[in-house]
Amino acid sequence: MLAEAVIALLVTVMTLGILQQSLQIVKKVESNTRSEVLRWHISNERIQDLFLHSKVLESNDQQIIFEVSGNKRYSIESYQNNMLRMTGAEVGGHMPVLVNLKKIKFEQKGNVYVIRTTDKSGRKSEMYLINEPNQS
Repeated sequence: MLAEAVIALLVTVMTLGILQQSLQIVKKVESNTRSEVLRWHISNERIQDLFLHSKVLESNDQQIIFEVSGNKRYSIESYQNNMLRMTGAEVGGHMPVLVNLKKIKFEQKGNVYVIRTTDKSGRKSEMYLINEPNQS
């Protein structure tokens, strides 16, 4: 009877140890999710397709305003310094591109526009947008 109690106690301790390790793994999976990376790449490609042959109207360290097809204006901008968003500059509305950011900075190097971001967990990203406006 004493041996059974010791074995039951041992099984309980082992089960609690395994459960504790499982919970730690779940927390790590949440912080290392790849869906965030996939969303970033899709957003980058979508913005690049729109931005490639547009006319840049204004660019500074917080936003880029550009015109597509001579009549549609868009803005890629820092919103409340924790969200990178894209808006229709004239009609309003917005599409969040990246959220939970700590820092956003825009730079221009010739026809390449760089958007540098740092998220709240300290991870840094750079988005490069190439602009080659139509000459027609």
